[in-house]
Amino acid sequence: MTRLDNITTCLPIAYGSVAFSLGEKADEYHTHRWTLYLRSPNPTYDLSNAISRVIFQLHPSFAQPTRELTKPPFEVTETGWGEFEASIRIVWREGVADERCTMLTHGIKLYPSNNPQLSNQTQPTDVAVVSEKYDEVVFTNPEEEFHRLLLEGNTEEYCVEDNGNADGGGDNMNKPESNSTTITTSAISTATTPSKLPYPLSHEPSVIQYFRTYGDEQDVQAMIAAKQFLEKELRNVKDRLMKADEELEEVKAALTLAKGGDAGTGAAGVTSRAGAVGVTGAVGESGHVGSSRTTGADGTARNTTVGKSGEKSSGGGGGVGRPKKSKAKSTTVGGESVPSGKKSKTAAATTAAL
Repeated sequence: MTRLDNITTCLPIAYGSVAFSLGEKADEYHTHRWTLYLRSPNPTYDLSNAISRVIFQLHPSFAQPTRELTKPPFEVTETGWGEFEASIRIVWREGVADERCTMLTHGIKLYPSNNPQLSNQTQPTDVAVVSEKYDEVVFTNPEEEFHRLLLEGNTEEYCVEDNGNADGGGDNMNKPESNSTTITTSAISTATTPSKLPYPLSHEPSVIQYFRTYGDEQDVQAMIAAKQFLEKELRNVKDRLMKADEELEEVKAALTLAKGGDAGTGAAGVTSRAGAVGVTGAVGESGHVGSSRTTGADGTARNTTVGKSGEKSSGGGGGVGRPKKSKAKSTTVGGESVPSGKKSKTAAATTAAL
């Protein structure tokens, strides 16, 4: 047998269960009627081309818990009272497909998920409890003959997606390697008229109506809705950013105005205090130099006293410690001795004459 290099073939499958309440016909050990099945999501694909047999393993409490089916529809219908997990083993075309068996597990549901405590007496008999899963069996570098049978199972045309080259080898139920040529064996769209299957989709007419359909339309609609939502969110974010920028510019302008007002107020304060200038100091016998002067707004010096020690005091100001007694200096003006700081009448008249 020859294997095809760089080829990955995907076979979509669906498996699950459909259960109905028996209502008034129920007894202690038979409250529901259910069907466990394996099928193709494409109602025009013939699984018998790829599958040799399907083995269902039920709960040990059932009589003949192992059920083996060699032709479609691959399903088991039973009655029971409890939920349990069953296994489904798929054996691929023997002698053609050098592939390992594929194992699946499925939990049979008898009660709705939103109300698992619902009693059989209150559960409607015409409402089904459906539990189904979708999956894809992936064959990497399949046998050439098995690959041909997989494609012939389509009553519709198949699609081929070339992604480059892939490494050989792979197991079932693994997603295809990237950079591989992927062939999906049950395409949704086709230009041909599908032929009728040589067997019914199910032996249970009430079950067929609950078989779900799988296609790209729902995915496309979901992607469109997601795109519209993202575009709306992006517009909202852009509007909020523009508004934030405008508010930031307003804050900057307000801060600039506030700084200009503070500068004007500070200049006025300096001018108002410019009318008074004071310099302090003292000259004593120790050699320290100091002076004190108070100048009023008219520029006239007032209340200045100089002692023998060189100390000055202005306006009756205070000092630190006990002040030393000092002898007032005198100045001779026109033959008249005048204490320092006082002017004689003669000196005043002489100054005036000058």
